[in-house]
Amino acid sequence: MSLLKKSHREMDYIRVSGKLKAFRYSIKRGHVFSQIIDRMKWHWAPKFFIVVDFPTHLDIEASASCQMRCPMCLRRSIPDIAHGTMDFDLYKKIIDEASQRGVYSIKLSWRGEPLLNPNIVKMVKYAKDKGIKDVAFLTNGERLSEKMAIDLTEAGLDWISFSIDGMGETYERIRWPETFDGIVKKVKFLKEYRDGKGLEKPLIRVQTIWGAVKNNPGEYFDFWEKIADKVYIIADQLRYETASFPKNPEYICPEPWRRMVIGADGTVPNCISDYEELNPLGDVKKQSLYEIWHGEKFNKLRELIRNGKIFENKPCAMCHDAGLMYPKTVKIGNKQIKIWLYEGQEIDVSKMDARPKNKKAQD
Repeated sequence: MSLLKKSHREMDYIRVSGKLKAFRYSIKRGHVFSQIIDRMKWHWAPKFFIVVDFPTHLDIEASASCQMRCPMCLRRSIPDIAHGTMDFDLYKKIIDEASQRGVYSIKLSWRGEPLLNPNIVKMVKYAKDKGIKDVAFLTNGERLSEKMAIDLTEAGLDWISFSIDGMGETYERIRWPETFDGIVKKVKFLKEYRDGKGLEKPLIRVQTIWGAVKNNPGEYFDFWEKIADKVYIIADQLRYETASFPKNPEYICPEPWRRMVIGADGTVPNCISDYEELNPLGDVKKQSLYEIWHGEKFNKLRELIRNGKIFENKPCAMCHDAGLMYPKTVKIGNKQIKIWLYEGQEIDVSKMDARPKNKKAQD
């Protein structure tokens, strides 16, 4: 058994920007040779179940807290999910080892909003000063002030991805308390400051769940393509504990062969989908990253996946990425694009509203 076919994690993230723009994006990221080597490890090590000496990528949770309550987020169904921000000394311990081991990329986000960590600019700069080639994070952008945008740019942030689900009123129902005009202004300011300084970075991505744009994906693409360096659509996923959907019995997850996730408190969970830390693999406050990566628990997880017993592991049995997928051709701009969606995981955005009751009544 091998992963010679694309994994779902490579199919449910659909780039709708053109190939030429995507190529330019890759060139602007810099470190082209190192980037190629990294992508080879990222894609090919899992396909042949090769445990590389050290993960090529780390997801480091700068903050487990979030000021939003987006209806599709798993946080809504898990009231006791982790909160708080990562201590800077713990972060330095992680980066020091990652730098020594040659980690190519880190992403400073997982379950929460990284901009809630008061040290986020320091975290970016420390990683860049230590030689990490690719430093980035996902954000809802609501807390991105002009000063912070400037400071992150000057700190050397390589790319930033804004979660902007839908347009106008749809966005505001999902991403309350931010407004659509407000997030547009923030993204534009970041771009204008970067370009005004003659800089290539941070590269700017925007992404939306499919359900928020499915009635007019072209409108979303046409608007953001003029502002962002890359535009993505993400397949809808039912991210809550009791979700029921058809699973792919032959699903093989690539993650334990290429990346490690570190929670804000130092816990290393099963993977990025183990929001509840149901299968902790280690604790970086007590162990080195290397010890965890080659430890008994990580190897047991890999063995279950390799032997087709993935669903014996509770986080994997609940994982939305293991759902069956189907292709759909959609028109975006003047192009016909094939996207992949999950069976039985469609999201009805018309029923979503994160706004407080008094705000809904006013509207």
